[in-house]
Amino acid sequence: MVCSLFHLGAINAEKSAVRIRKDDLDTSMNRPIVCRQCKEMKCLEGESVVERDEKKKFIWDKRRAESCPFDALTTFGGKAYHCDLCAGKPQCIKVCTPGALSL
Repeated sequence: MVCSLFHLGAINAEKSAVRIRKDDLDTSMNRPIVCRQCKEMKCLEGESVVERDEKKKFIWDKRRAESCPFDALTTFGGKAYHCDLCAGKPQCIKVCTPGALSL
């Protein structure tokens, strides 16, 4: 919730770059799904963009989500929500249960 609040000024889990995958049937562990900040970003392959600049953007074109091998980009309403690390101060890590998320 803090992701969408920080970036968009509203709480909307569908417009967050962080998703929680719930595993109630197997291990009962919840696991965060978020951009892995790949060194070589497959989601940007074939585009003539400056990767360093794109990593700083929160909202991307929805098509990039299809290129992510980790299914780590949330899509909603024709947009993909990409973790931009909150300009170096990830808000999710600040407010989540200690140890639940790390960078």
